[in-house]
Amino acid sequence: MYKILLTAVCVTCLIPFNPHQTHTPPKPFEKLLQVDSKELTCLAKNIFYEAPVESYEGKLAVATVTMNRVRTRGFPKTVCGVVYEKNSRGCQFSWTCGPKATFNPKLYAEANTVAMQVLTRGARLVSIKNALYFHNTSVKPNWGFARPIKQIGNHIFYVVKSYNDKENQNRKTAG
Repeated sequence: MYKILLTAVCVTCLIPFNPHQTHTPPKPFEKLLQVDSKELTCLAKNIFYEAPVESYEGKLAVATVTMNRVRTRGFPKTVCGVVYEKNSRGCQFSWTCGPKATFNPKLYAEANTVAMQVLTRGARLVSIKNALYFHNTSVKPNWGFARPIKQIGNHIFYVVKSYNDKENQNRKTAG
């Protein structure tokens, strides 16, 4: 397994910081950090292919969902495992099985910067902290198991419905 040693470099300088955004700010560098280069590449590719022209918030949202899956039972425990996971309908992330966007070095550099912030400094989007799913607004999946919590750019983000969601729905339809 290859590791990349990172020195204290300002990776956030490439993307302007907006103090009004509701995301967990990246933690400051405290020492040399190790990042698995394969995991970094998998996360950067997922951000790039899923949200190439989205805002910083949109890119961070895709990364947040990816990392939420890594820490959730029932999903693979690595970034690459999550990104390349297959399901009964094909792939979790469509770009891993289908056509990919044209590679753009500038947009990939942005995705790589976000991936680095996520893996080395714990950057996450707080407003979707429990989201496990998202889709582009151009598709309409039938996800009865999930409820939408936020739209960011061209993506809608979802959390898994809880027992309380089902009870509240039953009360609304019964009354």
